[in-house]
Amino acid sequence: MYGGGGYWEFTGFPDYKFHDDPNPAEPQAPQALAAPVEPGPPVVDVTMRLQEGQQYFVNRITFVGNSTTHDTVIRRQMRLAEDGVFNTEALKSSIKLVNQLGYFKPLEGGKDVDVQKTPNETNKVDVRVKLEEQNRNQLTFGAGVSQYEGFFGQLSFQTSNFLGRGESFTVSLQAGSLAQNYTVGFTEPFLFDRNMTGGVQLFKQEIHYVNQFTQNTTGTTLTFGYPLGNFTRFFANYSYQHVTVSELNSIYSDPTLIRRNPFLQDSLLLGQGGERVISKITPSIVHNTVDNPIFPTSGKRFTASMELAGLGGNTNFYKPSLEGVYFWKQNQRMSLGMRGQVEYIHQFTGSFPLPIFEKLFLGGEYSVRGFDIRSIGPSDPFTGLVLGGNKSLLFNLEQGFTIAGPVRAILFYDAGQVRDAGERFSFWEDTRIPIIPPGPILVDPNAPITLVDQNAPGPQFTTAGQHSAFKTSTGVEIRFFMPVLNVPFRLIFYWDPQRWGVRDNNLQPQQAYGFRFAVGSTF
Repeated sequence: MYGGGGYWEFTGFPDYKFHDDPNPAEPQAPQALAAPVEPGPPVVDVTMRLQEGQQYFVNRITFVGNSTTHDTVIRRQMRLAEDGVFNTEALKSSIKLVNQLGYFKPLEGGKDVDVQKTPNETNKVDVRVKLEEQNRNQLTFGAGVSQYEGFFGQLSFQTSNFLGRGESFTVSLQAGSLAQNYTVGFTEPFLFDRNMTGGVQLFKQEIHYVNQFTQNTTGTTLTFGYPLGNFTRFFANYSYQHVTVSELNSIYSDPTLIRRNPFLQDSLLLGQGGERVISKITPSIVHNTVDNPIFPTSGKRFTASMELAGLGGNTNFYKPSLEGVYFWKQNQRMSLGMRGQVEYIHQFTGSFPLPIFEKLFLGGEYSVRGFDIRSIGPSDPFTGLVLGGNKSLLFNLEQGFTIAGPVRAILFYDAGQVRDAGERFSFWEDTRIPIIPPGPILVDPNAPITLVDQNAPGPQFTTAGQHSAFKTSTGVEIRFFMPVLNVPFRLIFYWDPQRWGVRDNNLQPQQAYGFRFAVGSTF
């Protein structure tokens, strides 16, 4: 509290006096004549001795080492002001905000931030911040492989510090066997020289989900943000998307499958030309004190958002989402990270059923690492096709160890489940095994049509015990920084202890062990 008020040289210490101590003002009786002394009550008087010192103010704030980044970009993150009170708590917040930019190597208080008394002044200090630029301009080209993109080639320019002004600009061309992504985006964190965020993004995507379908999306997103506090911001995004679904797996067209799942035909956009137009606004609140965007070790991030689709277009739904992330720095080489997330989606009354690409799924290196993308969720029990749900729970736990420089080893544990409408989250669920009815005794292979008995009984199941409702994955991950990609590169070895009923993208039972490549981070 004193540091926040500018009392930089304040010291305080307690002075104790115990009630049963002898009083030096009273003469003591000789030991031989003294009566036995009963112990007094366990009471102590505490006097706080305070030496406030004088109040200090800021004379100059200077930055050195920022050869590219403009001083104004750094100064607007500072919560200290020249000629203002030297608030030591505000200085700590300033260091964290500068580190969150990711433009420089992380600052360390006392090492990279030097505070000295101003010469010839009685109560002023000079603050000198020593910075070391990190390359935030990425001109990349090359090829690679990941579960999400498959084999891919890319050419992109991306910077989060465009021309040293703190603006983000992205041009990306990426073509792969499973995904194609073309993006142009620009974000201004201080719109009109005010602490407001404004951005625009144009994109075209094609994602091929193995043995499921291909999703084509073209659209634009507008972003506006406003601060609610030092580490809390309000965002409002508007997105307009034109989405088509094509190259459906032939199994989706099976009449028997459609009869078992009455909303599947509309979910796959059959009879609608395979097209949907989604116009939505997403207000959100983000509180973020995480110290570093690439290799976080401390801080927390809470996000609450609500997608509202129906401002035009032909798809109406609401989708609330809550996410909490926490990092605890245990020492210089170890940190613990945790994430919890819950999502829910539901169409408005009278709207088309949710398209399959808006339904909820889990799986992949950004949710439950040991499973294929979109492999966790309600599925058809006979074919194994994952049809998606309307609510999901996700938990991630990471114990990180710094090995050397930018190389880290991470022990992880992921757990998640997806439920459909009318189903509740639970720890256990019945192991239901479908009973396949016998086929007809005689079949005419030359029959021009196949007759279906509408009165035939529906799917029959038998229960064989219970299994975990959460699908879990654990293992070890080696994560190291790639200067060319400017993102962490990941080698993941996993074991999936709870995987009953989950099939991979080839519709085969999920393997217990595996090895994956990925980029980025899970959370």
